[in-house]
Amino acid sequence: MGTPPTKALLLIDAEKERDALSAMLGGMSREQLLWPGAYGWSAKDHVAHLAEWERLFGYWYDAGVRGENPPVPAPGFTWATVHELNAAIYDRHRDEQLEHVLADWRESSRRFTALINHVPEPELFIPGRYAWTGRGTLASFVYECGGNHYRWAATEIKRGLKRR
Repeated sequence: MGTPPTKALLLIDAEKERDALSAMLGGMSREQLLWPGAYGWSAKDHVAHLAEWERLFGYWYDAGVRGENPPVPAPGFTWATVHELNAAIYDRHRDEQLEHVLADWRESSRRFTALINHVPEPELFIPGRYAWTGRGTLASFVYECGGNHYRWAATEIKRGLKRR
C-alpha cells in the first residue's frame, strides 16, 4: 500500500487497522491471547511490542520538536540491529500481566493518535523535516508505527493461531 498521501488517510488507515486488531483480540480467549505463536510470541507479546513502538515514535517526535536528533530506532540500536531491539522489548514485557499489556496498548495507541492529530499536515510530508527521519517523512514513520504495524501484528497473530 505505502504511506497514505494525506493526514486524514494516514489516520483512517491507522484507526481502521487498530480497530480490526482490537476486534480480533477481543474475539480471542485468554488462553489464545497467551499462546506462543509466531517466533514464540503470543498475541500479548505482539501488543506489548506495538505499545513500545508507539512510545518510541513519541520519543522521536518530542526530541525532534526540541531540535534534537534522537538515536533511531532506540539508544544502543540501529536499523541493522532492530531484531535485537525487538528481542529486548519482548524480554522487558514478557512477564507482564495480560490485562496490563492490553490497557497499556490502549493508552499508547490513544496517545499516538492524539499526537498525529496534533501535528500540522504539512509537517508530516516534508522530507527530512526532522534530523531523525533522515530523508524520510514523519508520515512514513507514522505509517510504519501505526497502520502498517497493526496489520503486521494481526497477520503474525493469525499465523501463530493457525500453528496451534
